Amino acid sequence: MPTLNNALYIGLSGLRTNQQGLNVTGHNISNVNTAGYTRQQVILATNKPIIVSGAVYGTGVNVAQVARYRDAAIDRQFRTENQTLGDAQKQSDAMGLIEGVLNEPSDTGLHSALSRFFDSIQDLSVNPESSSVRTTVREQGRTLARMFDQTWSELDKIRANKNFEIIDKVHNINVTLQRIGQLNIQIGSTEALGREANDLRDARDKLLDDLSQMVDMSSNEDPANGSVNVSIAGQSFVTIGAVNQVEAKSENIDGVEVIKINNPVNHEELKVASGELHGLLDTRDRLIPELQSQLDTLASSIINEFNAIHSQGYGLQGGRLSPPTGIDFYDGTDARSMALTPAISSDPGNIAASGSGEPGDNTNALALAQLRDKQVLNDNSFTFEDYYGGIVSTFGLETSTVAEGVKNQQLLVDHLSNFRESQNGVNIDEELVSLIRFQKSFGANARVISTVNEMMGIVVDLGRY
Repeated sequence: MPTLNNALYIGLSGLRTNQQGLNVTGHNISNVNTAGYTRQQVILATNKPIIVSGAVYGTGVNVAQVARYRDAAIDRQFRTENQTLGDAQKQSDAMGLIEGVLNEPSDTGLHSALSRFFDSIQDLSVNPESSSVRTTVREQGRTLARMFDQTWSELDKIRANKNFEIIDKVHNINVTLQRIGQLNIQIGSTEALGREANDLRDARDKLLDDLSQMVDMSSNEDPANGSVNVSIAGQSFVTIGAVNQVEAKSENIDGVEVIKINNPVNHEELKVASGELHGLLDTRDRLIPELQSQLDTLASSIINEFNAIHSQGYGLQGGRLSPPTGIDFYDGTDARSMALTPAISSDPGNIAASGSGEPGDNTNALALAQLRDKQVLNDNSFTFEDYYGGIVSTFGLETSTVAEGVKNQQLLVDHLSNFRESQNGVNIDEELVSLIRFQKSFGANARVISTVNEMMGIVVDLGRY
């Protein structure tokens, strides 16, 4: 039959386990507002029984494990959707900046400058010999060229700034990868000693969440040692005891500095498909170049169409200025290089309003004014103003679509986050119930020890007689 010492040990084991239960519950409550914290729970198990004279007697309780409740499937889904959100947010941010550059509709945008330019040409067709009207045509033409250059250049500034943002984002990614690698080591060494590394695992999961917003990544845990392997764009960057860094390498492509994202181990370019890094790359490599190309197409068409008619006319001097083709109104081939020719810039009298060289003749000015309604772009299906209006409306539609996508994706990510929190997070009401339960159990075990102590005292007293 077990002795009183065994009963004392049983009470002591109850005190210890319930004290640890109180500690874990208190830890949960103190971290109720800690981002990424996962609720922990004490798992109790009976001690190994003893056998005395063929009878089995219990020996108390022990803490088998301090469990951490985490659903890997929900984590994967959250991180997948978080990548999409990060991508869309960066694109939406860039589109907001581009909207400010285009500044449409407004009285100061490119569309307004194009409209005022053709209004001045229309005035010239009415008063072909007016020096003030000619000066207005020159200044409106100069303003239009400047607006093309300014709009293109401002877009290029945004594109160039994306290179700096990409470098910063790669730095943040590398810091996160390095920290995950360090936590892998700490978790492995802690758990190898038979201890729980729950808080370290929480910190690592938080880093994985952060990484998922920055770049398309995937992770899987090695059950043998508790470390996670992390891949970016399908290429491995964190393995057991090793961390590779994402490389941001500057290259000059056609005179333009471009930051390329590479894997320094195999020197292959990373084909990033989602996350904030993809949003930055897509803005720099697709969105802005497409707009700049469209501006170049419009500017080039205006230059060529306008010069083709203007070079056939006569200025106020009454003769063809430079036979056989005359003088051009614009120099340049695209939005950046578009500018008035020196002859027009220095003397508005060189504006060719006449088609015959006769005083008062306005036929060439009329032909120039008619370019406003001529369909010359996209296989002769768009006028200049229609084409630019299409650029703005298409971009506006894409901006609206992306903004709506961000809103919907944010709702989805928030829903997943709340659902995960309901499964993994701390519920104060539940913890208070656990607190009372462990408190009562602790008190009951203390009473067991007190009772056994009294019994042992009685036995000692009996031994005196």
